[in-house]
Amino acid sequence: MQPKRTRTFSAATGVLIVLCVMSFLMYVDRTNISTAALAISKDLHLNNSQLGLVFSAFAVTYAVAMIPGGFIADRLGSRKMLAICGVLWGAGTLLTGFATGLVSLLLARFVVGLGESPIVPASARALTTWMEPERRGFSQGITHACARLGNASTPILIAGLIAAYSWHIAFVVLGIASLAWVGLWLWYYRDDPLDHPGITPADIARLPTAVSKTRVPMRWRPLLRTLWPATVASFCHGWTLWFFLNWMPSFFAQSYHLNIKHSAIFSSGVFMSGVVGTTLGGWFSDFLFRKTGDIRRARQIVITFGFLSPILFFVPMFLHPTVTLAAVCLGAALFLSELVTAPLWAVSMDLAPNHAATSSSIMNTGLGIAASVSPPLVGWLVDRTDSWQPVFALSILFLLLGPIATRWIRPDRPYLGEPVTGPEATSTSTTVTASASARAARLDASLQTGKG
Repeated sequence: MQPKRTRTFSAATGVLIVLCVMSFLMYVDRTNISTAALAISKDLHLNNSQLGLVFSAFAVTYAVAMIPGGFIADRLGSRKMLAICGVLWGAGTLLTGFATGLVSLLLARFVVGLGESPIVPASARALTTWMEPERRGFSQGITHACARLGNASTPILIAGLIAAYSWHIAFVVLGIASLAWVGLWLWYYRDDPLDHPGITPADIARLPTAVSKTRVPMRWRPLLRTLWPATVASFCHGWTLWFFLNWMPSFFAQSYHLNIKHSAIFSSGVFMSGVVGTTLGGWFSDFLFRKTGDIRRARQIVITFGFLSPILFFVPMFLHPTVTLAAVCLGAALFLSELVTAPLWAVSMDLAPNHAATSSSIMNTGLGIAASVSPPLVGWLVDRTDSWQPVFALSILFLLLGPIATRWIRPDRPYLGEPVTGPEATSTSTTVTASASARAARLDASLQTGKG
């Protein structure tokens, strides 16, 4: 069954919508454990340190499988890779619902982490193929905004399912929804835009790189050398992000003695601010790029501001604010911190467009490592000190270190694989452009004869 052509929106927009749905579901399945943690810990008799291990179980496989997954995605293509990943993360979510103890819970989260680790790099490859460079920040911003919308929806969604049924049923329902997305993806997406029945010659003209079949050789050393600053910045950003994603419901419940319903409401309010921040970060970075033509400044300015500005709103957390003021401050901190996300992901696409999944996975390994060490350390600190203030102090430290790494990010010096110089470079560029024009012309003729 083939997707029907529609005049409502372009095929590229359709791809973006399907990826947005994926981002929403993926982050619901990634963070549902934090809202359900109160019910799970009571049912399975787990303390904060053990919960931290459960949180990091996802992150360990997420970090370890990140670069291999991105490399495989560049070889298999986004269509196959995201389908495989969707089956894994959906199955892992189902298995979480059937967990009966710490070990089975850890194993289920390992599977979710394995499935989700290459998701965003493979998605970045799809966006690189289907989006022109001037929309990369926006496309990353809107997909990550849908992820944050998933974060914001998760506490209320999970709390409602737990109240109506049980935490077991909540995970089963979400697992089934994730597996259903895999069918939608396979039905709609094509790795080559020319293979999509809804594509038009105008779309192809905007995406000349999408029709090139030339494989650029992989060179690991220069790629790693190019991406290490973005990877360090990703770790610094990830430390703060994973504190929010994993511990917000528990923070409100333990610090202000709220039940699961009220802690879910406050957590959702905090997460909703991230939806706006992620979208604005991508849009503003693209806006600066269009206005100045300086891609380095366009990315670095937004990333640096997103690291430093949240510190102002972490400081009041040391003064024992009321629950409402705490929610406002944490919401503002997450909003500003999320300005970093889209331009940082756009950097990985800017630096290595021919290996977008691999480069994105290298950069995102920093976030994966942060996700591995942050949850157990946060749980241990809270258990040992009976206070959340050391956690906020650590977050401020990493927010200060992030801009230092950001100064070394150079999207204006992209990695291009094996260098081509002299007349051969001109010949290659001409060949790719001519190939794009010829295929677009053939597509136009095909559409006119009713065979497209």
